[in-house]
Amino acid sequence: MDRAKVREIYSKLKANHPEDILRHFPKKYESNQVTNLNGDFFQGQSVVLFGVAEKITSIKAGNIIRFEVNSSIFHINTKAMIFNQPFYLKMLSNKASYFFFGTYSERLKLVLVTSILSTNNYLVQLPFRPIYSLPTSISQSNFYILIHDILENDGDYIVSNLPKKYIDKYKLEPIFQAYKDVHIPFNKDTIYRGLRVFKYMEALKYALVNLYNLKNQEVIKKKEMLPIDKSKINDFILKLPFKLTKDQIEAIREIILDMDSTKLMNRLLEGDVGTGKTIVCFTCLYANYLRKGQGVLLAPTQTLANQHYQNALETFKDYDIKICLLTSNTSSKEIKLIKEGYYNIVIGTHSVFSNKVEYKDLTLTIIDEQHKFGVKQRQQIIQKSLYNDVLMMSATPIPQTLTKIIVDDLSVSVLKSFPFKEREVTSKVVTSDDPIIFKSISHALEIKKQVYIVAPKIEDNEKSNKLSSKYIYEEMVKKYGEENIGLLTGKMKLDEQEKVYEEFKSGKKLILVSTSLIEVGVDVKNASLLIIYEANYFGLASLHQLRGRIGRNGQKAFALFIYDKDDQQALDKLNYLASTNDGEKIAIYDLEHRGGGDLLSLRQVGTSFLQVANFVKDQEIFKCAKQDAKEILENENLKENKLFIQDTLKEYAELSLTEK
Repeated sequence: MDRAKVREIYSKLKANHPEDILRHFPKKYESNQVTNLNGDFFQGQSVVLFGVAEKITSIKAGNIIRFEVNSSIFHINTKAMIFNQPFYLKMLSNKASYFFFGTYSERLKLVLVTSILSTNNYLVQLPFRPIYSLPTSISQSNFYILIHDILENDGDYIVSNLPKKYIDKYKLEPIFQAYKDVHIPFNKDTIYRGLRVFKYMEALKYALVNLYNLKNQEVIKKKEMLPIDKSKINDFILKLPFKLTKDQIEAIREIILDMDSTKLMNRLLEGDVGTGKTIVCFTCLYANYLRKGQGVLLAPTQTLANQHYQNALETFKDYDIKICLLTSNTSSKEIKLIKEGYYNIVIGTHSVFSNKVEYKDLTLTIIDEQHKFGVKQRQQIIQKSLYNDVLMMSATPIPQTLTKIIVDDLSVSVLKSFPFKEREVTSKVVTSDDPIIFKSISHALEIKKQVYIVAPKIEDNEKSNKLSSKYIYEEMVKKYGEENIGLLTGKMKLDEQEKVYEEFKSGKKLILVSTSLIEVGVDVKNASLLIIYEANYFGLASLHQLRGRIGRNGQKAFALFIYDKDDQQALDKLNYLASTNDGEKIAIYDLEHRGGGDLLSLRQVGTSFLQVANFVKDQEIFKCAKQDAKEILENENLKENKLFIQDTLKEYAELSLTEK
């Protein structure tokens, strides 16, 4: 491969060293065994064809190529099609035999080809073909040639910093051999042996950072503060216009005990959509007010911050509590009042950790939807005070056994029950031409219910208008009238966003077309229908959160996930989501199939150590790694242990700094 292409790969992957390339592991492996064409195909089946392309036709300058593969093995012609890869036209016309990889579409009655490889390509010379997640400008073949070239050379310069004791304990093979086994797999056993090395190393580093952080937190003692008057907390709860669940009461008790402790609080409040996390956090802000401290509530969007602010004004209207909504437009006078301690509670988005904002006595920080913020951002607000209790909230419910693995440096409070009654939301996966879409909208409007319509992109671009919220908005206006439709996107000015949201919340607008901006916290009780275009673009956690916007009054609601393609994995994901409203089950499915993903990925808790280790599938590895990490920290004066700790913490710091 020429040097320019190598430089491009290094640049695109932000790699500085050959091992950085090797650390770009396959996302999956596919068999190279040619499919038996004498059997019946099923929807989504992976297919490997070998033969010559015949009857080639192209549409739209090669964006759609139709052809038949004449199999030299089974002597059968198989219909095939390939999208958006016009460069294959020249290859197909060579009348040479190739390997064709794709999936069978029952709807089209043909094989949807995703890649075509020649017989001398490295990728087809093994039983299994590694598949990598790569930028569009880098082909699987070119990347694999680079991988192969690196592994063909002497690997003495690649050594593991793992203490020898643990290499021997688990009989781990040398790291360079592990790279070979992962990238050049001769059979399933070699893949397993190689991945085992990297899974353990990742789990050990992850556990080490968790335990190290926990150890440091226990060293810092809070300054002496007024004890929180529990009787006033009880009175506050009794005066609420609704009754709290047992889970909410228990969570409040746990959090306030932490706040009264001499140790800094670092707690996660975890609960499914609609379990009532907001009133728990307001009660804790009230408790913080009772001990004469300032509290900050950090929200991921301006819409949610505004909503929290309005709810806080209503909740604390009978109390002498000063509340400030902090935005980029907040006056210097109000910022000065924050510094002087006039405001007891400050609510905002990223503005709360701006350098120009100082606090007189910040003692409690609450981070709503903590996974929406990067580590660097969270640290900025936490570091506004050395004696700052931290409560993070997440709508990602995870079983206790997994929580101990994933966030072992946090205490966890869990909300399982719903304050009123569990939401009744029926979900269905449909195609964009299904008449149920407009029938559902018309029915919702007839019974005066409101509708969310979500698309992944804001404006029309290149190929698909369906991905544009702007396009969908214009189509809805034609059908239902501009007076009934609102458009909400992140490109709009904050005051425009707020106006649109208020018009929808008040019922003036019956349909709100939006991007995923409405994902967190938006509360319109009258909304009963959710339609998501190109639903596969969103992670399961995000889709579940979006679905949480409807049926919030306990009445029946309906969600439609629109998907037009034939990717069986994407369909399985959407159908699973449609089959359950149980956030815990959805979280486990997401963790098992995508690793951390949008859930609690390592990028969200401070590192990107995890690339191959999986919280669900590799629980035993994590359990062993946790014990080993504890042992390493207890014996940190040993030379090997000290070096491993230093290297791991350095890597953690570098990953946190580069996080966006």
